[in-house]
Amino acid sequence: MLQLFNKILVIAAHPDDEILGVGGTIPQLVKMGKQVDVLIFTDGSSTQYFDNNAILEDKFHEAKAANDVLGSKVLPRADFPDMRLDTIAHVDKNIALGKVISAGEYDTVFVQDRTDINKDHNELFESTLVACRPYPGQKVRHLLSYYVNSSTEWGNLLKKEPFNPTVFIDITDTIEDKLKAMSEYTTEIREYPHPRSIEALRNSAKYFGNLVGTEYAEPFYLVYSI
Repeated sequence: MLQLFNKILVIAAHPDDEILGVGGTIPQLVKMGKQVDVLIFTDGSSTQYFDNNAILEDKFHEAKAANDVLGSKVLPRADFPDMRLDTIAHVDKNIALGKVISAGEYDTVFVQDRTDINKDHNELFESTLVACRPYPGQKVRHLLSYYVNSSTEWGNLLKKEPFNPTVFIDITDTIEDKLKAMSEYTTEIREYPHPRSIEALRNSAKYFGNLVGTEYAEPFYLVYSI
C-alpha cells in the first residue's frame, strides 16, 4: 500500500503523537523516496507547563530531533492551545488545516483516531475530515487514522466504538528506528510499564504484528482511498 503514497502529511495534536502512531511507517516511506512532513497542531503542553516556556520549546527541539532520526520534516507548528482544542471554533481549525494541506499538495494524510480518549485527538480528526473531504480538485487521495499509546487503548475500554484497524504496516525492519526516535522525546518518555515507555511501545508493535503474522506492525484505520 505504501507505494500508493507520494507526498505525506502526518498530523499530530501533540509532540510525540506522530512517533507513537506512525514512527515505524515513516522511515519506510522516506527510504522509498517519499516526502513525509509532520504538522504538530498545538503548542505542545501549555496546559501542563503554562508558566514554563523553556519546556515548551524543548518539546519542539525534541520533535525535530526525533523526526530527524526518521527522515521526516517538522513543519512550523500551528500553535493552537494544548488540551483546549474544543474551545476553538470548528471552522477555525478546519481553515488552518486546509491551508497546510492545500499548500503542501499532499496526496496522503495520517491523523489520530476519533475513538481516542484524548479530546484534542477527536477534535483534530473531525477537522481533518473536513479539510480532506473529497471534491473536484482535492489532492488528498488517501486518509488514514492511527493508534496512539496511552490514548487509543483507553478509548477502546471506555467508549462505545473502539479503534478497529483495517490496515497494518509491517515495521519489523524499522521498529528500532521508531524506538530511537521516541527516545529523543525525553520530556515524554516514561518508565515501564507506562504505555509511553520504550518497552511498552515494542510490546504494542509486537501485539499488532502478531495479529497479522509479522513480528512488528503499526495499525491504521482507512477512512478512504481513491
